[in-house]
Amino acid sequence: MRLFKNTRRSKNEKRPFYGLRSLKRAVYVLLFVLTLTFSSSYTVKQAEARCCVCCPQPVLSGYHIATTLAVTVAYDVAFRMLRDQLLSVEWWRLGVEPLAKTMALELSTHAAVQLSQIGAFMDGRNIAGAQLDMQILNAKSIKRHIPSVSMCKFASLNKSIAKADTRANMVQAVLSEFSMKRVLGEGQTIGALKSTDTSSRIKLALERHCSPQEFGGEMDFVCPAGTGANGYTYKDINYTEAVEVPKTINFSVDGEVTIPANSDEITNVLAMKQFLYNAETPSRIGVRRLAHNYDSNQGKYLKWRGTVAKRSVAENSFDTLIGMKATSGVAADNQYRAHLATLGVSAAEIDLMSKAAPSYWAQMEHLTKTLYQTPEFYANLYDNPGNVMRQSASMEAISLMQMRDYYESLIRSEMALALLLDGEVAKEQDALNNALSKWGH
Repeated sequence: MRLFKNTRRSKNEKRPFYGLRSLKRAVYVLLFVLTLTFSSSYTVKQAEARCCVCCPQPVLSGYHIATTLAVTVAYDVAFRMLRDQLLSVEWWRLGVEPLAKTMALELSTHAAVQLSQIGAFMDGRNIAGAQLDMQILNAKSIKRHIPSVSMCKFASLNKSIAKADTRANMVQAVLSEFSMKRVLGEGQTIGALKSTDTSSRIKLALERHCSPQEFGGEMDFVCPAGTGANGYTYKDINYTEAVEVPKTINFSVDGEVTIPANSDEITNVLAMKQFLYNAETPSRIGVRRLAHNYDSNQGKYLKWRGTVAKRSVAENSFDTLIGMKATSGVAADNQYRAHLATLGVSAAEIDLMSKAAPSYWAQMEHLTKTLYQTPEFYANLYDNPGNVMRQSASMEAISLMQMRDYYESLIRSEMALALLLDGEVAKEQDALNNALSKWGH
């Protein structure tokens, strides 16, 4: 017998009376409760009847046990039948099972919807995180790879440093060769004859470097008109004004740089060089006297050549300085002038500093000193780390070039000190030889 009937009906079928159905369900439930109550509260008790003549005690005990066993089995069978009928058929199949299915369907449906929403949130979070990481990496890449104007200044101002250094060495070699040919009296030079050397130099001093105010104005009768206002007065003997102060000297030996006709400073440098080193050329020894060693002229000639060699070492420092200050290539002229203008230097001062083209000396001084004398350089250090590192690398390269120049200067100083020491030792040797020659011991 079913406790619950199928509640699904067609549209035309009449619905039953719900009150009677509810009453039947209540009766079944009450019967189920009573069955559980009596079956669980039943206890087996031993009969304690006294022994009688007609009913022996063992027989009665056997009857009692058999009856108890039969009743217990009947109750168990009835309970199991009622339980199986109630739970398996009516309660589970018609009541619990459909509701459990509905509940499972609703739970799975809502869980799937919630899972899709949670998945959407997770997808959105992952996408947003990936976009943020890409934007951060893109910003860092842009920050690292975009160069700054301050970094480009080093590249622009370094454009002709190598060429300027090469030209400086070339000028140094040319000056050394000129001085050597003059001292040795080679043909087609002003030093070929002593008289020619002296006359050409006095003519240059009077026509170009003479000042009418010299010797209390007495030189006014000797100096040509206009020599005191040509801008080259005393430039043959004034080292400070002719060599030390100018950043660039208009000195070109190959014609690559066009030197203005009114600003040729080659003659000033050559005149000073002749006054500083070997102001007067030595008297020439005749060929026969040297060949036959008259008056020990061969020894004197060798000693004189040794003196010339020592003088060339000292003269090399002057030639190096002139080479470093000689005009260089014009590649960096525009950048050099433009940067000086940003520092507030006037156009006239820029012309005096750069001349026809800035020298190696002027460019190195600008890269190692003038470039850092503006607040803009330190303000540009507030840049991304990549550009700051690039500027540091450029500064390190410039520092290496400066240390190379310093090293070469030390080598020249070492050679000069060695010659001074050799000169002092030579004096002691001569004194010792004279003593030995005089006293014989």
